[in-house]
Amino acid sequence: MSRARSAALTAIAVATAACSGSTVASVTPPDTGVFVVSGDPESPSGATYTFVGTDSGVAYDLAGVLYKPLGPGPFPAVILSHGHDGNAAFYASLLAPTMVSWGLVCIATNYTHATGVPVGAPGDTTQPGASQANVLRAHETYKLLARLGYVDMSRVALHGHSMGAFVTVAVAGAYPFDFRVASHTGGGVRPPQIVSGPGPTLTQAAKIRTPYQQHHGDADSTVPLSFDERLDSLFTAEGLQHELYVYPGETHDQSRTDTTMLARVHDWYTAHGMF
Repeated sequence: MSRARSAALTAIAVATAACSGSTVASVTPPDTGVFVVSGDPESPSGATYTFVGTDSGVAYDLAGVLYKPLGPGPFPAVILSHGHDGNAAFYASLLAPTMVSWGLVCIATNYTHATGVPVGAPGDTTQPGASQANVLRAHETYKLLARLGYVDMSRVALHGHSMGAFVTVAVAGAYPFDFRVASHTGGGVRPPQIVSGPGPTLTQAAKIRTPYQQHHGDADSTVPLSFDERLDSLFTAEGLQHELYVYPGETHDQSRTDTTMLARVHDWYTAHGMF
């Protein structure tokens, strides 16, 4: 199938979904709203998207990027969650080309901690990381996948870095049965003496039922390795399928594109039925 034809089919699928509701019966469509994909998600640079609407009384103003493999699908998908030093487009550009080559649709939305882009809604810049505003944004992004017409909603993963890893933990805890598998780099849960902030709490993480893989550099001076070790201990106590990999000498941002990390994520996703 040509990219031009695929782009046209994408536009038709989005327009049809907007009129008729979700393409997957188990995913409730937004109450109102317009979802627009601009460009060709099969191109090396992907496409952009916007969603402006209301769902369950919450007003959304979302923007992000979308990448897909060649062909009609259905494909598995991953929600990529960015850290504080960038936005959806920047983070997705680092990982999506590799993940698309695995056969994944990749979608990323801008969170309240994004830089260089409008803040959007819900929430504002005072609500970074694992805030309820970002949990809602991430889950609405999940629901947008159902409107594309080429995503297998039984095979959706979560992956994030830094504050995006915090979002990933919080979303997996808030919606424990929506995602097939999850992974992150440079994340974890905050210790009890930090009573507020962007990191998720043990209470949020305790609700996770999704098999979870963690990656952390032991030279990370931004998010301490102890955050992921604490999450690892929780998962062990809960009997959750999980893995924690520690990367000697790696700093915070080195872990997010480490080739060994990506190979391990691919194997984790394979083992849990994504491919």
